[in-house]
Amino acid sequence: MVDRVKVGWRVPSDEWDAFIDYVYTEHGETSGYVGREVELAMREWIDADAFAPIEALADRLVRAAGRTPANLSQKKSAVDPPTRNDTTTVQCRVDPDVKERFAHYAKTETDDRTGTVLARALRERRDGGRARRVREKLERVADDAEDLLAELNPDEDGLGVRERRTVAICNRLGEQFSRDDLEDAIGAVAGSSDPTVQDYTDRVLERRGCVPHPNNSDLFVPESTAQEIACDNDIPGPDAPAHDRRSYGSLSREEKVRGLCVELARQALSNNGRSQADAATVRQDIFDGQPSEGHTRDLMDLAADADGFTTTSRHGAERLRVDLRRATDDLLATAKAARDDDGADVPASGRDRHDGQQDGADGGESDASSGVQPGSSRDVDTEMDALMNATPVADGGVEGGVDS
Repeated sequence: MVDRVKVGWRVPSDEWDAFIDYVYTEHGETSGYVGREVELAMREWIDADAFAPIEALADRLVRAAGRTPANLSQKKSAVDPPTRNDTTTVQCRVDPDVKERFAHYAKTETDDRTGTVLARALRERRDGGRARRVREKLERVADDAEDLLAELNPDEDGLGVRERRTVAICNRLGEQFSRDDLEDAIGAVAGSSDPTVQDYTDRVLERRGCVPHPNNSDLFVPESTAQEIACDNDIPGPDAPAHDRRSYGSLSREEKVRGLCVELARQALSNNGRSQADAATVRQDIFDGQPSEGHTRDLMDLAADADGFTTTSRHGAERLRVDLRRATDDLLATAKAARDDDGADVPASGRDRHDGQQDGADGGESDASSGVQPGSSRDVDTEMDALMNATPVADGGVEGGVDS
């Protein structure tokens, strides 16, 4: 029998305490189980356990179904590096070969101390480890398997033509892919007309769980990868509205209108539920002077078709107005999220009032350019800049673009 050796690496104390709690919860005691669980965590981390091939098979099934394996790699687990004043030395014993292989992995595959890598492995183990990842991946393809089996039964409705083509297109793509790669795959399977490309682009991205790369709208990556990139670079993530993520030139007409509505609604949240802006304010402050005057008025007219929005003329100038009491819940939620992202401490809109009345004596409206609640530290210019904060695309895309 091989003599087991002490681990001897230092890990953050809070991570070690949490792992001990996990061991106790799993086994009802810690004696005799801590070393076993630490070794299992190490084996899983370096893919040296008996179930690593099973996860590889699960990944094959997920890809065969045209999906992207969930980004659940243990290499992504976030654990702060241990500090001198808040660490614990792991004293339990493990197989010497496992310890040696784990230390080699940490040294050659990471830039972190071995104790930091071990802390990540411990966290992954107590969060479910490989068993959780395999289960979640298989759950993603279970419905597809049922549909495929149903297709063999003539008495049941199976996958339609579009669904089968979508899977075929997905199977031609890697885990991340460019817009050109996607359009080539769509053309090879379904056709290259503009409506077909748009239809299958939406279907493929939904099936694969992919979104545009935060720094390049022509590259698609798994959503969790995009979220990590956005978080690491302190930029808007995939959940942010398009007008916050993309340069003006890459926005469609619909996205410009949506951005205009969201920005005006965001300002209304700090102005008793109402706000308005003239064409000059929309063009210069919201769209940073990018659209022409005529295109700006077109965007305002289109925005006026949304619930809660209207256009009026005042002193010879057309103005776009919003009343949040009549706006959709979806727009209100997006505007509130945008406001919260700014960290602004502003009062709720009139929609939150139970009596259906607006706060304030006369229920008047103010220009979007004023947009600051008295006493608020909110910087409207900063918020306007943030709306159209252009992120350069990797292929050198044009910042201004052509009015569409």
